Amino acid sequence: MKAVQINEYGSRLNLRAVEIEKPGFGANQLLIRIKASSVNPIDIKIRAGMMAEAMPRTFPLILGWEGAGIVEEAGADVSRFSKGDEVYFMPNFGQGGTYAAYVAVNENEVARKPVTLSYLQASAIPMVAGAAYTSIIKDADLQTGQKILIHGAAGAVGSYAVQLAKQRGAYVIGTAAGQGLDLLRSLGIDEVIDYTNTDFATIGKDMDVVLDLVGGETLSKSFSILKKGGLLLSTVMPPSEEQAKEAGVRIQMVFTQPDAVMLADIARLIDTGKLKTREPVVMSLDEAQQAHEMIENRTAKGKLVFAIE
Repeated sequence: MKAVQINEYGSRLNLRAVEIEKPGFGANQLLIRIKASSVNPIDIKIRAGMMAEAMPRTFPLILGWEGAGIVEEAGADVSRFSKGDEVYFMPNFGQGGTYAAYVAVNENEVARKPVTLSYLQASAIPMVAGAAYTSIIKDADLQTGQKILIHGAAGAVGSYAVQLAKQRGAYVIGTAAGQGLDLLRSLGIDEVIDYTNTDFATIGKDMDVVLDLVGGETLSKSFSILKKGGLLLSTVMPPSEEQAKEAGVRIQMVFTQPDAVMLADIARLIDTGKLKTREPVVMSLDEAQQAHEMIENRTAKGKLVFAIE
């Protein structure tokens, strides 16, 4: 099968397209023929060795942590899927392997693909929509009438977070700029803040929840707009425990874990029209180096996905 591997940590030039054997699979796993696989910033961090200490790897390593495809074979203990099922999935971070024509994935990391989406569209969903779902529903448990401010609300994760927060009945404020402002209005957000000319700290006050998808100074300033006992979530860097204690608020770093139940619920929301998706930018496995370059240089005009034959 065709795959893209790295043999050591380093630059995008280490990405190499190769022909290798199909992976084996265990009793609780599915062998999936991948039709599309997406690219995420975490791929670049792992490739560069930024997470080598926290998550040691063996080489050669196939990157990629989300995709969509067709079940080729099912392990003896698999109960929910059979050959030919159309699925989408998010392998655990200890495994990965979706920059390839086939991957073995644990059954509890797989759900049926949204029927209203193509494989290319579906492959772009699990990690970003999963991060939004984990933040809004699992970690924040956002309730009707609560107020939430989402930084970077027009981004891949942010746009899903806005929609999920609105469905929970919250009052939703988001920061964005340029075309992102119109995107957020089209998603039914209650209030938008153009961060290029407005300081969010002068607008947002007494927030129940702040979801930070930006980090740095934005994260640090967000403590001041939370009400006592409020919650500051971040997907990009751990919030300061010292600042949290001073402000009398709670903090949490968001970690998105593979979860078949979550993926099934996201698929339901998409298929019932309650969660709008965005069109990905399609590339091939042979363009893996270029894809990583586009993410590193922030020139990608959307979520990058590999079409795999």
